[in-house]
Amino acid sequence: MQVLVVAKKNISKGKATIKSLTNLLDKKNVNYQVVGFDDVDEFYNEIHDKKFKNTFDILLSFGGDGTILKSARVARKLDIPILGVNVGTVGFLTTISDFDDLPSAIDKIKKKNYLYEERSMIDVEVLRDGKEVFKAYAVNEATFMTSSLSKMGKYKILIGEEKNLFTRINADGLIVATPTGSTAHSLSAGGPIVSPNVNCLIITPLYPHTLNQRSFVIGDNKELNVEILSNKQIVDVDGRVNCELLKDDIVIIKKLKKTIKYIVFNNNNYLENIKEKIKAL
Repeated sequence: MQVLVVAKKNISKGKATIKSLTNLLDKKNVNYQVVGFDDVDEFYNEIHDKKFKNTFDILLSFGGDGTILKSARVARKLDIPILGVNVGTVGFLTTISDFDDLPSAIDKIKKKNYLYEERSMIDVEVLRDGKEVFKAYAVNEATFMTSSLSKMGKYKILIGEEKNLFTRINADGLIVATPTGSTAHSLSAGGPIVSPNVNCLIITPLYPHTLNQRSFVIGDNKELNVEILSNKQIVDVDGRVNCELLKDDIVIIKKLKKTIKYIVFNNNNYLENIKEKIKAL
């Protein structure tokens, strides 16, 4: 079995260290390559090389949710599933929460005794005067923010290629989240927790300026257009990359056809995991 490990080099949480991980993989006779958290983008750009074709069976993300978010597009490009091992804080996206559970998980993977849980991603594209000026993929969300705390953001939400007006939002910001991202910033802003197998997008205003504007859920089968009606805005994608927005820019958000595959085991229950992790907060 060939494993691509993505990890922060300075991890030290009890038994959970890079050295303890590599020792375990050596003991289990697992071949691996370690890519540092800060080197993920460079590695992503090198994937086109033939030497990476069909090289890895899984991606082992060793860290917190941020590590998974940064490495997810690598897994997508290599078309391999992710096993998330939490050595961060809560770790909503991780499957393994205790390092002591990792040896048995590796044994199950070697025997192919595991399942896939597919998670959707979104494409975030910024158009300015009809031309693309920014493009990125998100596992969790696209977050719109005013660049000044004293300024209010104004947004027009349009649905589908027909650009049917859905609503207008006046708020300090706006989050458009996938079901996976429903447990991230959207949850902090009062949005609902949505099971990852639901085909939807969650739109959550940040500090709305009218009482009737709350989080709402729409189907992900049509593209979502967010028209910027005020100056000095930023769209942030998974906390990874961002783009400064101008008035009249249009941000097109749509579900990608290709999904991210998360490794889960027979006893893995999404709702039970969420309950336990919320208790830890």
